[in-house]
Amino acid sequence: MLSKELIVIIVESVVLAGVIVALVVLLAQKNKKKKASKYSVYVKDGVRYTYKDDTHTPEGGVAVSHKEGDIVLEKGITYVASKDGKIIPGKYTVLAAQDTTADFNLRLGDFVREYKHDTDIVLKEGETICAVSHTVILR
Repeated sequence: MLSKELIVIIVESVVLAGVIVALVVLLAQKNKKKKASKYSVYVKDGVRYTYKDDTHTPEGGVAVSHKEGDIVLEKGITYVASKDGKIIPGKYTVLAAQDTTADFNLRLGDFVREYKHDTDIVLKEGETICAVSHTVILR
């Protein structure tokens, strides 16, 4: 038979092992989020999500940068959002590709409208997008 002291030690060991496993899982999740934010975008279940980055200079001007995961929309070329395409459905931040231009025109679907640097848009499956006035970066 097992003594009471041995049973207590076994129970404490099991609880301690559970706490250690829980800590390892939490640290792994935190590290995964930190690593994902380094790239400013992530894809979950076929939908793209964007982390906010500093897209303006300290003086309030347009900060142009290109990061991994960014998509450059060339002026005059129409792109289609699809799960297997270059642009997948999801949330994007539209950024000016030139630091001298803070406003630009985009065609989403059938409508052209003016967007400002660092504006969020959502593209659904099959939706078209075209940079009309300037080259634009999707982040």
